[in-house]
Amino acid sequence: MRTMLSGLTLISVALTVLLSAFVRLVQTMQLRQRVMAGRTSVRELSELSGITDARDLQDIFGPPGMNRIWGHVTLATIEAKRRLAGYLMADSRLHWTCIAAGLLALLISHWIVQLVLIVAALVQIGAWISALQLPK
Repeated sequence: MRTMLSGLTLISVALTVLLSAFVRLVQTMQLRQRVMAGRTSVRELSELSGITDARDLQDIFGPPGMNRIWGHVTLATIEAKRRLAGYLMADSRLHWTCIAAGLLALLISHWIVQLVLIVAALVQIGAWISALQLPK
């Protein structure tokens, strides 16, 4: 049975997915810690929720306090208002699934596993493209 990806291509895509998902997981963990500490700025709020417009952030989460910090916003509130871009950038389950797909593709050579790896790569690409839209 022929496979879609072979040799170096398969290894490259799998390692790229693994590295990308790991970086996104670490970033998400850091953002979540800042929110739990009550230091939620535009960056944390935008990346975790997927809302990129500052006016939309104020409309949805209310005005920020001193130093443009949303100290009253919790993780549960952010996750309830999350958009697709927020899932792509900051959903830990999604990134763990991508890591599993990358590892599985390195261990098992089957077209279904490779198809799942390609979907995982597209998810990671979507996450990085969404991150480019974040306010500076």
